[in-house]
Amino acid sequence: MTTQPATGTLRSRRIARSRQRLVEIALPAFAERGYDAVTVDWLCDQAEVSKRSFFRWFGGKEDLALTPLNDVWRTLIAELDDVLARSGPLLEVLGDVLVDVTRRMPPGWERLAVLSARLSGTNPAIDAAGALVCETFTRQAVDAMAARLPGTPGADLMARMVCALAVAAHRAAVDTWQSAPDAERTATRDELCALVRASFQAAPRALEIRLP
Repeated sequence: MTTQPATGTLRSRRIARSRQRLVEIALPAFAERGYDAVTVDWLCDQAEVSKRSFFRWFGGKEDLALTPLNDVWRTLIAELDDVLARSGPLLEVLGDVLVDVTRRMPPGWERLAVLSARLSGTNPAIDAAGALVCETFTRQAVDAMAARLPGTPGADLMARMVCALAVAAHRAAVDTWQSAPDAERTATRDELCALVRASFQAAPRALEIRLP
């Protein structure tokens, strides 16, 4: 997962740096050489880590490929109790939290996130890994939200719909953000945060679109 600001023991910081090194080597290599051409053996050799460590930190090459964007969702999941303690419309709260988490990603995250986003749709295993993280968020969020709405008819269904909207809104923002030809050099997190806010604001209005 993308390295966060240094905290914890010396060993945990060393592990975080090694993990981050793998991400920083892998994503440019996937873009330049092709995803299938880059092997786990080559990545481990370049980063000077063992395959055992690689598979301790990542579920596979596809998990590594999606680390920058998946870290945003994993952080949200880890902070879910605090997120749901906020007040206000649930979809709006989730949008605000995604912006906040994005701002807290480490320096250099933007380029890696663009390269990661561009892998979406290029390999079934990558898409499955991304879907798994979103489903984990949805499952945990739905359970937690429904627990906060005891006795509310349809609470589970409403929570699932909000989560689906949140995932779709974030995906739309990321797709727009990474679409510029030189985005890996020029995209900023402020631009992404603005797009996320715009997507979340547009989501309720989109549900009111009427056909002629």
